[in-house]
Order: sequence, then structure tokens, then C-alpha cells
Amino acid sequence: MSDVVYRLATEEDFPIVTQYYAKLDGLFRDLGLRLPVPEDVGQVWLDSFRRTLGRFSNLWVAELDGDVVAFLLARVKRTPPFMGGVMVGELADEWVEPRARRLGIADKLCRFGFEWLRQQEVHSVEIRILMGNEASWAMLKPMGFTPELTQYRVTWDEYIPEKDA
Repeated sequence: MSDVVYRLATEEDFPIVTQYYAKLDGLFRDLGLRLPVPEDVGQVWLDSFRRTLGRFSNLWVAELDGDVVAFLLARVKRTPPFMGGVMVGELADEWVEPRARRLGIADKLCRFGFEWLRQQEVHSVEIRILMGNEASWAMLKPMGFTPELTQYRVTWDEYIPEKDA
């Protein structure tokens, strides 16, 4: 079996990582995410945190046989004052190519994210998982995560206005 190499992403990794993010976004859509899809979603995603890399966000990749096969984005954000105004960490996005799954890569990347977030002295770490993504929950729950919030969405096409009395 080949060794997996874990490291921080570099500019040279961005083209493949943005392609992988587009696949992740496709999974989100398959699971029911109903927000608009931007053109070139992978690049838009990268641009959303690129300027904060190394300060408030980090992007790790995993290589197998010299090819990048996975990534994880972790970032730091502040809660609003009415929620304590504390810094929290987020394991934001993760993708592992199908050929590299079941090798512990996702778990290991998350551990890198956790350690970096611990060094940032965040209050806690949060994740968001779409309903139906049981594989992600099965991997993350044993790390100690506890469900805290359920989010719902209604589009204007689905909204049911008040009926006249």
C-alpha cells in the first residue's frame, strides 16, 4: 500500500482542489441543497477564503501516489456578541476522491484541522452536515461532536402565505 502524504495546500494545488470542490458541491445538490449554483463554483469557493489562508483559514491536502486526492478547509470565525462573541473553529469543507476512500484520509485531515484550531485557541469547533450525509456524520460523531442546530429552508415557490380568515 502507498503512503499518504498530508500537507498544507499550495498555489499549485488550487486547480485540482477547485475541481474537487465542484464535485463536493454536486454532492451537496444531490443531498438537497437548494441555493443558487455560482458559475465556476470551485473558483468562487476558493476566492471566498483565499486572502485569509494562513491566518484565519488553512487548507490541507492529502496525496496518494503523488496525486492530490483529498482536501480539508478549516477556518476561524467570531460569533456575534449576543452568542458570546467568542472565536470558534469550523471544519468547513472536505472531499476525498472515491479511489482514496476508506483509508482514514478524511479522519486524518480532520485531525490536522482540529490541531490547527486548537493552536488558534478557539472556544469550540463546529461542522455543518447536510441531511442524508450519513457517511460524514458517521466519521465525525466519534470525534465528540454533538448535534446542536437543525436548519430548514423554504424557497418562495414553496412558501405558503396566510389564508384569509
